[in-house]
Amino acid sequence: MRFGIEFGSYPSDLPPAEVCEQVTERALAAQKNNFEALFVAQHFLTGPDAAILQSIPLLAYLAGRVPGMYVGTSIFLLPLHHPVMVAEYMATLDNLSGGKLLFGVGQGYRESEFNSFGVDLRQRRGRLVESLEIIRRLWSEDNVTFHGKYFHLDKVSMAPKPRQQPGPPILLGADSVRTVAKVPEVADHWIASRRHSKTFLREALPIYKDALEKQGRTYKGLFIFRDLCIADSTAEAEARIRDGYERRYLRYQQWGQPGERYDLKFDELKRDRLILGSPAEVVEQVMAYYDEFQTEVMWFMVDWPGMDPRHTMETIERFGAEVIPQVNKLTRPCPLP
Repeated sequence: MRFGIEFGSYPSDLPPAEVCEQVTERALAAQKNNFEALFVAQHFLTGPDAAILQSIPLLAYLAGRVPGMYVGTSIFLLPLHHPVMVAEYMATLDNLSGGKLLFGVGQGYRESEFNSFGVDLRQRRGRLVESLEIIRRLWSEDNVTFHGKYFHLDKVSMAPKPRQQPGPPILLGADSVRTVAKVPEVADHWIASRRHSKTFLREALPIYKDALEKQGRTYKGLFIFRDLCIADSTAEAEARIRDGYERRYLRYQQWGQPGERYDLKFDELKRDRLILGSPAEVVEQVMAYYDEFQTEVMWFMVDWPGMDPRHTMETIERFGAEVIPQVNKLTRPCPLP
């Protein structure tokens, strides 16, 4: 298995300089402790209750601070951007990272974001599909011509191309069985979100495998994003995470996040979703995902609003030093795409 951590939103009253310092410390700790990938989320206009560092500049910075690690978007709101700009930015990131970009995209859902960009929310699927075709072609071809409903190109080429050819792997988020079934039409892998319970994964995964088969492709294991907290015991880990965990999931519900229901108390939210406890307990939980879902790549959210930053660092360091080596003994090595 391969492991990473994710940087997402943070309380908006936290000084930005402090946030930047924490991100740097956590990235360096991840590199030092056997993690192989760093992912960055994307939203816009999340104030006043949350703030977020934008993914493209942050990933470019991280590629320089932790050379050799994979850097990924999880997820990039593709319908809000022009595909020519995205193709060139991501090609630059792929070269800066030494060919280790993982391009995770999603179609978005927050009306405030779409309205502020002047993009019709109802066009998000069509814009995403056209954008991905354009991006793939610009990455691998010259003299590209494309005429779609939303975008038009006439005999254009970009340089530099990505280091990975024909381009970085494209990962796509999807939150319903219907949208999961469409992932193989346009992307290389489905991102199973940390918000997805095992109940949803068990329902969606057979549909995903069938959709891959229809595209003439084989299932290569699940790319999954989870929540993580490590302490000396389950009770201690739950105490550290409980309040912030409820607050963040309530925000998702208020934003209109599709999928399951998130305005629930901690004991309901954590069920079949949260990985936490002592290192030995966490090894068992990670292996359960590997055994049931053939999980190959797993990355984690490790901090929540109001959580002591020392506890976040403890989770990174102990997972890397005490969990990853044990999991590696029990699983076969897998290549990242």
